[in-house]
Amino acid sequence: MTSPARHGSRRRRPVLVPATGLLAAAALLVTAVLGGFREAPDPGPEQRQAGEDVDQDVFRTVIMDAVAHTVPGSGDQERPVLDLNLKVYNDAEVSVPLRYLENSLLRVAGRQGERLLDPAARANGGGWMYDLTVPGEGAPSRLLPPKRTSEVLLRFRLPASAEPKPGQTWAGSFPSLLDVDLGRYENHEDLLTGRRRAELVEEDDGAPLIAGRVTVPVRKAV
Repeated sequence: MTSPARHGSRRRRPVLVPATGLLAAAALLVTAVLGGFREAPDPGPEQRQAGEDVDQDVFRTVIMDAVAHTVPGSGDQERPVLDLNLKVYNDAEVSVPLRYLENSLLRVAGRQGERLLDPAARANGGGWMYDLTVPGEGAPSRLLPPKRTSEVLLRFRLPASAEPKPGQTWAGSFPSLLDVDLGRYENHEDLLTGRRRAELVEEDDGAPLIAGRVTVPVRKAV
């Protein structure tokens, strides 16, 4: 007689779980208990030093140095100024008006928070007075020639509120260190005309994208 089949349960082999898997699961559990995953903090704009180039797409800009000094004024008086010396390579195929570079200067400020160039303050008549020129030979130009590096001068003039008090020198009226924020351009094509134009890149919140923040020490010769 054939013996009936045995219906008893068979012993199961233990399932081996890699130790790394257990550690990963434990880490996920701890993260969930402590409040879940947090986004990494924004590292902020790329930091540059004087003499290093910043890629602005249309331009490659190098802020060479900053010098506070005096220039001849009215009569026998000398006028204090702060010069920011730049070298700008225009990557376009045509000459570009200097106002494109001016618009990309998003902020020039001292480390104590004083803003020399600030679009918001400028709209309200604040900030320092300044001139942006391409000195060159002869009369200053307002154009950046194509495929060339041009020396550009950004000259600030002290506001009346920054004039030194009696017994003080002009040197104390200027910041010792500047932070310069440069924006980045990108080309946009008009679907109707096919023409291209450069526009500043914006963040998701509408603020201009900072291509680089340049730290520039100020040499004071006043």
